[in-house]
Amino acid sequence: MLPRLKLQVAANSKPLTVGFVVLGIVLLLGSGYVLLTPPVEEPAPQPDPQPDPQPETESFETFGLDVELIDSAVVQTGSRELSPTISGPSWQAYEEDEVLTRAPAYFYEYTPELTFNVTANTTRDVAVELTTRLVREETITTDRGDEENETIDTNSRLLMYRQDTVTDGQVTNRRTFDVRDDLEGPAEAVAAEYPESITALNTSLRLTVDYRTEPINGTVYSGTVNVTPSLESNDDAYWLTGDQQVTLSKTQTRIIEPAATNTSGATGPTGPSEPVRGEPNMQLVALLAILGVVAVASGGAVGANAPRLDQEALRREIAHNQYSEWISEGELLLDSDNEFVYVTSIEDLVNVGIDANKRVIYDPDLSVYTVSDGGVTYYYTTEPADLQRWAHL
Repeated sequence: MLPRLKLQVAANSKPLTVGFVVLGIVLLLGSGYVLLTPPVEEPAPQPDPQPDPQPETESFETFGLDVELIDSAVVQTGSRELSPTISGPSWQAYEEDEVLTRAPAYFYEYTPELTFNVTANTTRDVAVELTTRLVREETITTDRGDEENETIDTNSRLLMYRQDTVTDGQVTNRRTFDVRDDLEGPAEAVAAEYPESITALNTSLRLTVDYRTEPINGTVYSGTVNVTPSLESNDDAYWLTGDQQVTLSKTQTRIIEPAATNTSGATGPTGPSEPVRGEPNMQLVALLAILGVVAVASGGAVGANAPRLDQEALRREIAHNQYSEWISEGELLLDSDNEFVYVTSIEDLVNVGIDANKRVIYDPDLSVYTVSDGGVTYYYTTEPADLQRWAHL
């Protein structure tokens, strides 16, 4: 590659010299132009007058109340047998003193007592007065045939009553009942007073929690929440149905004032600002200057070294490199009995060798290339006069 490049430089030395010098001058002029004419910076556009922002409103929770009735029972007798459940018979394993919570069904034989855990969660750091009532209601109705049933008696029995003042956000009240004696027995006694043929007994539980808060941002919240689960049973088991939790949330609205607008520097409308000159791009200036100096130096180097390059020698070197796979170095042995044929180029000599299926032999001492084919020696040399004097050709 290098001999070809040298040949091109030697053959085109003047155009290359002039081109490099002109390119270097242009780059140096461009560097000076960038240095002397920095970009113009347009002034920032003045914002249009904006109307004063209006206050906004935001709603936020100030008080919350979550009441939950959780049922549980302690296994008093352990057992493992086929037992009925709501979904059908299945094996149930009970261990003594095991605590069952929110079980699908409880069995009279193993868990005759049921505990009601009433948990109230309120907003922390807010004092709340809570009154908790758990009531069992029995309603007696008569069957009037085609007409609507008529309620003839309603009986309520208070099962739990507590008053609490909550400040830490949570309170739990609990009470345990014997299901048959405390919950179902009184209802059956009431129903027994009426003829079975014309009455129906409907029983239900009602959890009522009255609340009253301390003033919250000047507002006192008070009211009542209700939970109404049902206690149902058969001969072997009992269970709870219906909702057992209620959630209450109270919110307030506050006004958010907008941030004050800074008008300390405002003096009214102003005219258009004059554009200003910025700082020149010194990196671009340095790059253009370096490239310009390199281009001028390259033109000078081409102009100084091109006359010393031998174009003919370069062409021979290129041809030697191009056909090197067909050329082998060796020593030429002259014999006056052989016939010598001069070939005008290495390429032609290589073609002769290809046609004769012979290698080209190169003698570096004599600078001669030869191909021997029988009694004929084809040769090419860069110094034909010396070879002819030596070989007496």
